[in-house]
Amino acid sequence: MGSHERAYHKLGRRRFLGLVGGVLGAMASGCQATGRRQETQQAAPSYVDGGLDWTIPRGPYLQQDAHIAAFLLRADGQQLKRLCDRSLNAVSGGEIEYVPLVPYVCVLLADMVVSSLDARDRELGRMHERELSFWIPTLARVSSGGIWVPDHVACYIPYLFIDHPRAMLIGREVYGFPKTSGRFDGPMDWQAPAFGLDVWGTERLAPDAEDSVQRLLTVGPSGTAGGQGGATWNRWDQARAAILNLLTRDVAFPMADAMAGGEEATQGLFDMNELKVPLVFVKQFRDSADPQQACYQTLVEAPAQVRQFYGGGTFEDAYRLTFRALESHPLPEQLGLALDAANGLRATASFWVHLDFELGHGHRIEG
Repeated sequence: MGSHERAYHKLGRRRFLGLVGGVLGAMASGCQATGRRQETQQAAPSYVDGGLDWTIPRGPYLQQDAHIAAFLLRADGQQLKRLCDRSLNAVSGGEIEYVPLVPYVCVLLADMVVSSLDARDRELGRMHERELSFWIPTLARVSSGGIWVPDHVACYIPYLFIDHPRAMLIGREVYGFPKTSGRFDGPMDWQAPAFGLDVWGTERLAPDAEDSVQRLLTVGPSGTAGGQGGATWNRWDQARAAILNLLTRDVAFPMADAMAGGEEATQGLFDMNELKVPLVFVKQFRDSADPQQACYQTLVEAPAQVRQFYGGGTFEDAYRLTFRALESHPLPEQLGLALDAANGLRATASFWVHLDFELGHGHRIEG
């Protein structure tokens, strides 16, 4: 354990709440990170296309009529840390580090209509897509004099399943979203959802195993008490405050206890009006000559911003998520989810929102 690790100090709850609030501010503010480790954009060759690029339209991108159902799952913080280490931190070069902010994973089911905001690509029209993603709120820290100093909050999405092939290509190529194919079924009542996710996968990993469509996840009311009473939110600030409370109410201690730098170093970070909160991705392409290497690899952060909030609220019922044991998709183990004997667990909180938002231009993070 290094000297900077021993220098960690505990933050008060008020400041911790301010920091976690920045996760929700990612959509409300649409701001980028403070940029202390933002890479200087070097001259790059022009992207080769024929003018209108049907496959990969240019950003930024507008997500309209987005219906989102969210399920908060308790997770093992140390396993989340290991996941961040072998993905984000393995690429960062040791000068920036992402650590889990709270021991939770948020599962989001979203249905929306997506279009390019670039004037050259508007004629391409819109895409209707449905996706399911796993979100980890993280704290980005930078090294200063051998001590890790909090820099900004970012949301990491290690897994995302989507039902539209072009949306999958755009997300992977432009930002580094880990998008893969998924199929959804079930009634999409956004205030009382019940659905299943099918993927291409295998029950076991073996040379003779052949992938096929497999049920990975089933989500629905648990049939037990424990919902949030069906509260409704009419404004984004109401929704943001309520979601923040759901995220932090059962946290005995923040994962972000492991932070250093003192009052002066953290003062600006916790100003709710100044928090800069992006999404963070690993963008990489496997080298064709040496498959153990990446011909391109970087961290990308990009902001999301709410354009219109139509409403939201909590579900009346408690919800349960049940995973099928697929060796091709060991999500519960990698996310640190403690499943019961029936391969499921109950969400500690669940809610829905209806809004429009914009996903802005990304920027590379220096490693």
